[in-house]
Amino acid sequence: MLYAIGEILLVVIGILIALQVNDWNEGRKQRLVELKYFYNLKNDLQTDKERLDYIIGIANTKVKAAKKVKRQADHDSIGSLYDFTSDMMTLIFVDEFRPNENAYEEMKSSGNFSTIQNDELKLKLMNLKKSYTEIAASQEHMRYDFNVFLEDFEKYVDWGKYYNLNKSNIPKLDFVFDSIYIERNAAIMKLEVRELFKNKIFLNNIFLLEINYTYETDLLHNTKSQISEIIDILNREVN
Repeated sequence: MLYAIGEILLVVIGILIALQVNDWNEGRKQRLVELKYFYNLKNDLQTDKERLDYIIGIANTKVKAAKKVKRQADHDSIGSLYDFTSDMMTLIFVDEFRPNENAYEEMKSSGNFSTIQNDELKLKLMNLKKSYTEIAASQEHMRYDFNVFLEDFEKYVDWGKYYNLNKSNIPKLDFVFDSIYIERNAAIMKLEVRELFKNKIFLNNIFLLEINYTYETDLLHNTKSQISEIIDILNREVN
């Protein structure tokens, strides 16, 4: 009887050990999957962070250009047609931030997001997703304002005459001034700009551009900080 009980205990212990080993193996496999996603997430976020730096630089340049054009309109002072056109070029050409969410979306669709063991990381990733959505909404709003601004600007200024398109590298947005035409027609072109400065819709849109890009700059900086915090957590997890 004792021998039989001993045999049963050994079998039970063996089963328990086997279950523990199996759980350990499953946990190890899940952890390896998790770490693979963490590496991919980190790469995506690093790319997003670099892109944010670039977009923040553009937004800051646009705020400066908007302030300068407003100042010129207030004082009815055009200054150099070349400088004015460069400022308008800065305000007219648009680039947007679009996040690289491949790893995040794959984690969500595969169900692996819910298995992340680090709750702090999970929460910060969800908050970052909200920030990305807010950036997208802000950019959509600015896209509408921009279209109104561009339409009104083109009613007053024949913008194409400022540039020699044959010498310009259009795909790279590298435009060359048609200095001969500008010098010959400077008086007429300055009159066009002065008429533009009297247009309230144009001036309101310059004002809105300054506000919108100032707001966007703050939003992008905050998002960049969120990304940095998440990357720090990912580094700790990976290490």
